[in-house]
Amino acid sequence: MKPKVRFVDIKPYGEKFLLSDPIGISPPLLITPDLLFILSLLDGSREIREVQVEFLKGTGKIIASDELLEIIKFLDENFLLYNERFISKLKEERQKLFQKGYREPSHAGEAYPNEPEKLKSFIENTLQDGENFQENAVGIIVPHMDLRVANKVYGKVYSLIKGKNPDLVVLLGVSHYFHETPFSVLPLDLKTPLGFLKVDNERIKELKKMFEYDLFHDILAYKKEHSIEFQSIFLNYLFPEAKVIPAIVSYGDEKLLKEIAKKITRVIENSSNPLIISSVDFSHVGKKFGDSVSYDPSFRDTEYIELLKELKNEEAFKLLLSDNNKTRIDGQYTNFVFLDILKNLGVKKGKLVDYEIYHEDFTDSKVSYAGLVFS
Repeated sequence: MKPKVRFVDIKPYGEKFLLSDPIGISPPLLITPDLLFILSLLDGSREIREVQVEFLKGTGKIIASDELLEIIKFLDENFLLYNERFISKLKEERQKLFQKGYREPSHAGEAYPNEPEKLKSFIENTLQDGENFQENAVGIIVPHMDLRVANKVYGKVYSLIKGKNPDLVVLLGVSHYFHETPFSVLPLDLKTPLGFLKVDNERIKELKKMFEYDLFHDILAYKKEHSIEFQSIFLNYLFPEAKVIPAIVSYGDEKLLKEIAKKITRVIENSSNPLIISSVDFSHVGKKFGDSVSYDPSFRDTEYIELLKELKNEEAFKLLLSDNNKTRIDGQYTNFVFLDILKNLGVKKGKLVDYEIYHEDFTDSKVSYAGLVFS
């Protein structure tokens, strides 16, 4: 018996830790540091006796086999172990979501208002500081940072395209949660407080046929994915008639990412007025992300953004690989696919609209984000 804890989110909560499930199957749990250590040992490589030995080495405490088995039983009952029981539950939850037919908003009422009129006012106030419409915009890079923090950048970017009226939007997000496939698509309409943003079912079906793996396999990862949701409210407000292809690029090498971009281009090439969106933030540095202290990441962001502006996605990708993406730019894979699609569509250049760095004092951490427009 070598139990394995599945992927979950864990955040400090006072002297304890809050365990939460990004795909919404298991209930949130408040756990002690000792229990967190036990979870880390349950990685599928150790027998019960080996977990006991490692726990004693790490804490100086003895845990009885009966007690450890009770913990494992509790984890299993709450679908926190990666085993056949969890896999069966996963299939069941996927089926429920397909049957429902749409994705519920998970951040309404927190990151943005959930009442329609208040949300309209929120969006209108965000847009009013923006620049004039840029008629030939084909693609945008826009943050998925907290809407209340990055409000100015969202406003500037969406104001530039608010008169575009695209017939199709390819919305590329990043993987904040466990993703088994390198690329996935959400085949469900996006519900917002303003109504439904309809997906392009025909193009999604066509795209699905081009891949050897199931593009819908990671559908549960979309339940809380804010890189998709935050853009959906602006799109639903500005372009309610547009069809959308919501997708996540989670990993891949240059060859694989180019192939993804090629396939997306193939299914959208008959669109009369497409809009391609890369919903990404830039650097993540400081104690919250594993650094001893925070520091100014603009040196790396500036270098990276200059390559993005010139649509040099291969060079930008290699730049981040050169030091294992030291500043943790989360658009590494998504931006590559985004730029390759734009090049396939004949886009030549982008421009930087705005760039900011948010500092979180209590964790001594920084997140940078930017807005770019490509035409």
